[in-house]
Amino acid sequence: MVNHHDHVCWGAANPNHHPHELQVRGLSASYSSRIRPALVGLNFSIHCGHTLALIGPNGAGKSTLLNVLAGIMPPTGGEALWDGKPLHCTRREVAWLPQRSQVDLSFPITVRELVEMGRYPSLGPWRSTGEHDALIVDKALHTLRITELQQRQISELSGGQLQRAFLARALAQEAHILLLDEPFTGLDAPGTSELGTLLGELAHEGRLVIASYHDVEHAARYFDYALLLHREQVAFGPCAQTLTPENLHRAYS
Repeated sequence: MVNHHDHVCWGAANPNHHPHELQVRGLSASYSSRIRPALVGLNFSIHCGHTLALIGPNGAGKSTLLNVLAGIMPPTGGEALWDGKPLHCTRREVAWLPQRSQVDLSFPITVRELVEMGRYPSLGPWRSTGEHDALIVDKALHTLRITELQQRQISELSGGQLQRAFLARALAQEAHILLLDEPFTGLDAPGTSELGTLLGELAHEGRLVIASYHDVEHAARYFDYALLLHREQVAFGPCAQTLTPENLHRAYS
């Protein structure tokens, strides 16, 4: 990884800028007006430089929250602000990393081409990538230690390598918020540990990492904050204060 004194949110004008803050206020979401809401009245705030685990049973709203923050689905109430501005106005700041099962591995694209897609939000109409963009892609590949994989098809990658490729795309985008949907699914113990360490390093460099996660027992190993959900907000805060037996019983009962 890069030196921790370097802030690799490369789009930032000032490496020593104040921490950005994500504020979620009264956020609700539903897939249909005829069924009960998927999320109701979430309220929390967190600064960049942290890792946040979304924890709860199946159907608790973890993926729904990620979809709303990513702009994939609109909220039915409330708002999400990034540094005081509506999150939907700063979409370049947000990178969404899908589940492996949602990736079409048969699509003929190399690792480098995938990472280059991170530059598209910065390009105007009809503009192709240039030398500056190539340097940023090179840096992203190097930072995620996948330079030697850049000409491989994504179908040839292991689960951990594919996660690194999508993270490199997020770095090339110069995103501050990384949204990951079940990033540890399918990884073995060494792969899980490696990815958890990597997410911590990316947050330490100045990003906000938000990921859905199932392993309550090991959440504090990879995340410093947790949001416990069961369609409503059960608890939010540092993992040790949030993932208590009482709160877990409320979320999973």
